[in-house]
Order: sequence, then C-alpha cells, then structure tokens
Amino acid sequence: MNPLNRQWFYRGLRRKLAASFGRDCAEAIWADAGEEYSRILASRSELRHHKGAMVLPAVALYRVLNARGEDAEGILNGYGECMGKRFARIVNALTSLPGADRIVWRNVGSVMEKMSSEKLGYRREIVSEPPEMYGVDILSCPYHELAKQLGNERAVLCICCMDREYSQGFRHIRYERSTAVSEGARACEYRLRFDPDKR
Repeated sequence: MNPLNRQWFYRGLRRKLAASFGRDCAEAIWADAGEEYSRILASRSELRHHKGAMVLPAVALYRVLNARGEDAEGILNGYGECMGKRFARIVNALTSLPGADRIVWRNVGSVMEKMSSEKLGYRREIVSEPPEMYGVDILSCPYHELAKQLGNERAVLCICCMDREYSQGFRHIRYERSTAVSEGARACEYRLRFDPDKR
C-alpha cells in the first residue's frame, strides 16, 4: 500500500495533480512519491516517529515532481495555500462563536506554546506579551531542519504557506509573519494583535 495514502494532509494533492496532469500521470506521480517516501523511511527508520514527520511526504513529492521537470515548489506551495485557506474558514467559524475570540486571545501564549514548544523541536524567543501584542521569533523549526537534513529544504515551504493562510482566519486577531527560517531569515517572526475590527 502506498504510504502517502495514510497522510491526511496530502490526500487532496492527489486530486489536484489529476486536475493538472490528468489521472494517469497523477497516479504515476503519486506511486513514485510513495516509493520515494518508503525509501526515505527504510534508510532512516528513526524518522517514523519524528515530530516533523509531515515533512517526509513533502520531500518525497518534491523529489518526484522535480525529477519529472515540474515546478515542485510551485505545486506544493499552491497546495499549502489552498489547504491553509480551507483551515482559515474553519478557524474563522470557530472564533466567530460568541466570546471565542477573547478566549483565544487570553490564551494566545499557551496556544503558541503547544504549537511551537521545545518539546516539539522548536527553538524560540518570546519578544512581547499581550495585551498589546504577542510576538515570538521561531529560531529553529523541526520541519525545516529535517528537510534540510534530507537535502530538500524548499520542500517544506508548503507548510509555511499553509501556516500563513490559516492564521489569517482568526476573528479579531491580526496575524503577521514577515520572515521565515525556511526562506533564509534568522527567524520566523510571528506577531499577533487583538483587533476588534478584523473579521
């Protein structure tokens, strides 16, 4: 069985590939990427339980698309944006519930801690606390580090694209990230502000 079929985040990409390249070509890409994913795991069994394991399918797909002469980065980033917009609609609906926006803002530090803690493999610096702004600089990301080890650091930009899009979905919380480690910056600079006018 193709291990990519178990990767919920990437399942929709199979349909996107079919729409772009036709069903037969998309199935060949998917099968080749599944084999590449299996090869990566066979060569590095410790990666089965890596906290950044979402990277492995991206790297496998990136390698296969690249080998076929396709714009691997563009295809994956477009998919990441598409998924991010989908998640943003869900986040917006949830934070539209009465009082949900205030609860999220009151707990923004602990939410960010759960999403980017050292236990998950991140290194970070808190640069400001609410009420004015919550700011955190992510100095090292497990997704980027793993992709770099595997020689395909550009493959994880799709995850950054998803993150940038879905974070726009929070009602009354304005999100900015002007830099990213995966794009060569010193840090991913997250800045969140409460804004009652933001829908």
